[in-house]
Amino acid sequence: MNHFIPKKLPLEETTGERLRQARQQRNLKIEDISKKINIRTEYLIALEEERFENLPAGLYGKNFLREYASFLKLDSAMLLENWSAGQTDSLADPFSQKIVKRHKFLIFPKIVRNALMIMAVLICFLYLIFYFKKIVSPPVLVISHPETSLLTADTSLIVTGNTEAEAEVKINGVLVLNNDNGYFSQTVNLKKGTNNLVITAKKKYSREETVTRQILVK
Repeated sequence: MNHFIPKKLPLEETTGERLRQARQQRNLKIEDISKKINIRTEYLIALEEERFENLPAGLYGKNFLREYASFLKLDSAMLLENWSAGQTDSLADPFSQKIVKRHKFLIFPKIVRNALMIMAVLICFLYLIFYFKKIVSPPVLVISHPETSLLTADTSLIVTGNTEAEAEVKINGVLVLNNDNGYFSQTVNLKKGTNNLVITAKKKYSREETVTRQILVK
């Protein structure tokens, strides 16, 4: 009576095993391959050990597998297809299922990073221009009385107006005190005939703002 002895069928090699055996058959070191195909050593090791979570997400991982298989003279398309076919739906594409760590969100492509840097520099440059322009621009000077040149019989005139609080006001070269809000009031003596009033306002580093009034005394 013959006894049936079951034979163990050889297990089908996995993607990682095929990569490793093909490399070992050619007596190649992962470090040497890494330099030749410009893929980091840890990524090649992850492919052989099928630790796909250590690979970049999306097409990068697939491209690494494709390039590594092509270098070893293996059918890269078949390896990718065999891998996908042997996975469940939730793991059908290990490269797209990789969970991105929080700090990875801080990594931007070079174009985006450079664009943000250029934008930041431009903002700083525009702010400096605005700040410099504000410093050198003449202060606002409004004369409320007299509003225009006028004819009067009085020998004195009260000149009132307002400007920026830090501005220095002068009438015909004489310093006029203004309050914290920039309001000023000054009595000016007049002579008969034509009197020219030159009112100026100037901040520390700014240009000077000038308003003139012509007062005719009878």
